[in-house]
Amino acid sequence: MPSNLIPALTPAEWAGVLANRANLEAIRDQFLDTPFSPHAIAALLLYEQPFGFSPQDVEDEVQVADYCDVMAGENDLAGKSAEAATFRMLGGRHRERADRIALLLPPRSGTDMPAK
Repeated sequence: MPSNLIPALTPAEWAGVLANRANLEAIRDQFLDTPFSPHAIAALLLYEQPFGFSPQDVEDEVQVADYCDVMAGENDLAGKSAEAATFRMLGGRHRERADRIALLLPPRSGTDMPAK
């Protein structure tokens, strides 16, 4: 982790927020008085922040998912079905994470805007 990044909240702050969910909902409700969904607000607040996401994060997750696919195939060929299943599961999780991160980023062009 880069040394210039700090946690968004301290452990004590997280404990306080999570112990009082009503306050958390009140904070969220304040942001809903806009034309944007909570998902859109999250994307806007993360955009170009050092703690936000980048297209490189998406690419990294896709590459890891692809590697997991290859390893699943190799383990299948070696008769290691449990290991292959683990790699398939991990690959799916990395691919899903890539998709979720991509939905928080602006489209690279007008043609690759995800459908709602």
